[in-house]
Amino acid sequence: MLKINSNTETVAASPEKVYQVLTQFFNQDLSQLPGVSGWETLENGCRFNVQGQIQCQLTLTEQVPYSRVGYKAETDKPVSAQVVFDIEPDGETSRLQGHLDVEVPFFLQGMVKGLIDKFMDTAMQHLKTAIERS
Repeated sequence: MLKINSNTETVAASPEKVYQVLTQFFNQDLSQLPGVSGWETLENGCRFNVQGQIQCQLTLTEQVPYSRVGYKAETDKPVSAQVVFDIEPDGETSRLQGHLDVEVPFFLQGMVKGLIDKFMDTAMQHLKTAIERS
């Protein structure tokens, strides 16, 4: 298991707003994000392609109002993951941190860790922007 923790982001929004966006983002078509195509909204998640090479399905698995949201990610490759977002109030803003546990064969971990770190950082920046704009 490969464990990735994002940097903590300060988001100019209340924990309630952050929670709402994180639990409902899959209702939007996010095909405009770099490397994302074929966006399909599902009842409790979404399905999309990454870089035209991996099909990914996210399913909402955990909801603790205003403090934690979790998703399970399954792909058409021998990789699956759990991502959890922790939300903490910080005055008029919120602090948001993502935790990603990736099931990837041990011999591939060294090759993919950097890519996954970069993906997580990019995803956190997009989430922060989306939350602050909504």
